[in-house]
Amino acid sequence: GAKVDLQSNNGVSSLIMACREGHEEVVRILLSAGAKVDLQDENICLVDYEKIVDDRGVRQVAFGQYAGIAGMINILNGLGTRLLALGHHTPFMHVGLAHNYPGSSAAMAAIAALGREIECGLMSKGVGPVIFTFTGAGNVSQGAQSVFRQLPHEYISPKDIKEVATTGGTRKLYATVVDMADNLVRKDGRPFDETDYRAYPDQYTSIFAKDIAPYTTCLVNGLYWGPGSPRIITVEQCKELMPRDYHINASEGVPSLPQKLHAIADISCDMNGSLEFVNDVTSIDAPFVLYNAHTQKMSKSLDGNGILLMAVDNLPAQLPREATDFFGSKLLPFIPDCLQLGGQSLNVSNSVKNAVITHGGALTERFRYIHELRKKRKL
Repeated sequence: GAKVDLQSNNGVSSLIMACREGHEEVVRILLSAGAKVDLQDENICLVDYEKIVDDRGVRQVAFGQYAGIAGMINILNGLGTRLLALGHHTPFMHVGLAHNYPGSSAAMAAIAALGREIECGLMSKGVGPVIFTFTGAGNVSQGAQSVFRQLPHEYISPKDIKEVATTGGTRKLYATVVDMADNLVRKDGRPFDETDYRAYPDQYTSIFAKDIAPYTTCLVNGLYWGPGSPRIITVEQCKELMPRDYHINASEGVPSLPQKLHAIADISCDMNGSLEFVNDVTSIDAPFVLYNAHTQKMSKSLDGNGILLMAVDNLPAQLPREATDFFGSKLLPFIPDCLQLGGQSLNVSNSVKNAVITHGGALTERFRYIHELRKKRKL
């Protein structure tokens, strides 16, 4: 019979290839035929590029910037579509999805063009001041903000968001960047301390849903969330951000809007994470759903009561050439070290050494905890 553990020239097994391509039936056949699932069964060196970090712990190889760029382009399109469903035509309608452009520069040129429409006063007055709230300070948030800055804008402090939501103009957009100190408070009332928070995240709670979300038009979420950390919006809090029921009054020339928060781009895509109600991803083909917190249902139709939600987890694929070139340029400096890993020693830079999961048929010291995880999960 056929060899179920046959590998390609670059060491990729049939099982890994089937998993990568999403062929579930093939995976089941290979497993039932005895295909090996443990990389330690072979003398394989496994490097996790996400673990390649510098001395400060900052990731050196990542797609995050392009996830932010593509996600921001998409959510401008989604926001325009949602506002149109609510009876308001806005310049955002002129933005396509990221993969409809030959590259990010073409997308940004189109976005800059619609920015001139906003400057000329073509934003619907009924929408009011449009405020984008960015969470996170990493590559995702920076990529998203690089797109936003193509539009006429003003950055504001999170402390001023309530006032600007009432008094701001419509010939420019507003942005606020929310960091940990802006939305986390210690439960016992003591001031926020980042070192203390890292050690005891369960002792903190978020005020985001009360003090920031009600005045935000579009939330662009780039937060990393870990179990035990406070959520910025829970299901119950989301119910407070939207009415229980809403129907457009067709007799109104400019229909009133049901709430301030109309769109969320969850670029981080942590399921049941910082946004508790995000429990499934959306796709590039169908990037948006309408979330109703009261019914806890996701609708493919963007009409009706709810908040538009995007949770695409492979956003860089919408800008494939640029994202690949960018990723390759970041990985290339580490390739010489990676090529030295075929021997018995790990005499390479700390950045690569600390990212090696298996070497010489065994887990490296930093990743030996995987043994215990596998025992608990009976793998």
